[in-house]
Amino acid sequence: MKTATSVVALATVSLGLTASGLCAETLSLTVVAGHPPITKGVAGVRDFFIPEVNRRLAEAGSEYDIDWTEAYAGAVADVNGVLEAVESGIADFGYVPHLLEADSLPLEQVTYVTPFGTDNLPLLMDVIVRLHEEVPEMGEAWQRHNQMVLAPVGIDTYHILSDFPISGVADLEGHRIGTGGLAVNWLRDTGAVPVTGALPDFYNSMATGLIDGIMTFESAIAPYRFYEEAEYITRINYGANSASALTVNLDSWDRLPEEVRTVMLDVADEYRVRVAEDYYQGGAASLATAVENGATISDLSDEARAAYAAALPNIAREWAEGLDARGMPGTEVLETYLRLSGEAGITFARDWLQE
Repeated sequence: MKTATSVVALATVSLGLTASGLCAETLSLTVVAGHPPITKGVAGVRDFFIPEVNRRLAEAGSEYDIDWTEAYAGAVADVNGVLEAVESGIADFGYVPHLLEADSLPLEQVTYVTPFGTDNLPLLMDVIVRLHEEVPEMGEAWQRHNQMVLAPVGIDTYHILSDFPISGVADLEGHRIGTGGLAVNWLRDTGAVPVTGALPDFYNSMATGLIDGIMTFESAIAPYRFYEEAEYITRINYGANSASALTVNLDSWDRLPEEVRTVMLDVADEYRVRVAEDYYQGGAASLATAVENGATISDLSDEARAAYAAALPNIAREWAEGLDARGMPGTEVLETYLRLSGEAGITFARDWLQE
């Protein structure tokens, strides 16, 4: 692996030698992420996408090989800067957490304005793929940032971790809860005080008393050791979400040979499926680790969950109509997403289209 200081290069082609001594073209490519590889989506880039692309090219006897520069954990771009790093060409590939890019990629926020859905992440990601196929404006939004999505990445269902017990929405009154992106809307009219942040920041924010708890997904709890600062884990099941994407700079993509692009597309599709399953299965193990380290887990009852969902303003309609007014297909995305969800057997604790 190259050092992070060399990542300013765009995709270039140089000459190298294969193990057999035959002349081969080496493609130099850079991938960046703001999150560290303990995040499953980033680990999947490092441990599956990159080595699998390399393996398949070699197995096919390709005349190309790839020299990857990998820069994770904010070495080049923090979680708020990966979109711009790929757009500008500082990076060829990026793990973009679009849940933090609501202004730049508003249509991608649809799962975050329709909480209390399914915890079945692999099923949800199948819906997201179909949504992108049916609404081309979603891909066009990425193109305006000079990149395209190779693989959408979801995360498993969200809960609340806190230093106080929760049995219903009333218990949130006056407490400062950290979360990211449009998930702050899940705290509206609850009496809680939302504090915007991201995974790498949450531990210290709880340790220093800046916040009393966080809303986050199950599989992040153990890797980030959040249980050390939040004794209580309340399984609210806000639902799994489409949160990130593995993307590629369009200029870099156009320079790649067709056979390399074909391999990358095939591997990216498998990466999407594998990472969704990793997140989905990783949640239970993460919770078990938290319990082993002293955390207390409780479940919000179905009645309390339905009451919580009903107490929120209709954040889905507000979001869709706000985008419609800006000339974007907000209502189309919302209605298409909910229709596709229904066709997949996904139900919600609230009908977001009825009000």
